[in-house]
Amino acid sequence: GAAAEQRRAADTAKFNIDFVVALLRQENAKDICVIEVPPEMKYCNYFIVVSGSSTRHLHAMANYMMKMYKLQKEDSDPRAQIEGKETDDWLCIDFGSIVVHFMLPEARETYELEKLWTLGSYDDQLTEMTPQSLPEDFVLGLTSQQQWEGSPSCDKN
Repeated sequence: GAAAEQRRAADTAKFNIDFVVALLRQENAKDICVIEVPPEMKYCNYFIVVSGSSTRHLHAMANYMMKMYKLQKEDSDPRAQIEGKETDDWLCIDFGSIVVHFMLPEARETYELEKLWTLGSYDDQLTEMTPQSLPEDFVLGLTSQQQWEGSPSCDKN
């Protein structure tokens, strides 16, 4: 709806993706991953995941990003805040059109956010493949009559 459109449009002239990535590099963020979110998701324009060297580093990066956002933002831009301040391994800031996740490497490995956010395009590629080119054990598009009953059987006939 209108709120989603407003969030996506909030990629301001000053606080844009290039500026955010430059700030993250300046703050020694490691393994910066920027994912462009498709418009039909109506979530944000860019989803960023970065690693920090320690809990203190995560907090320092997040606080610096908030400070820079407040200096650069327009009155019409969404209000942002740091989520996860009580955690040791994962902070997040939703700037409206850009969402940044600050994670320790171990947490990043555990949650695999990049995979979750890029699997959608992978699923789309799979649906475009012909059934003959799919591996035998790949089940595509089960109908409701074909739902598994009882314990699944993987026997080859």
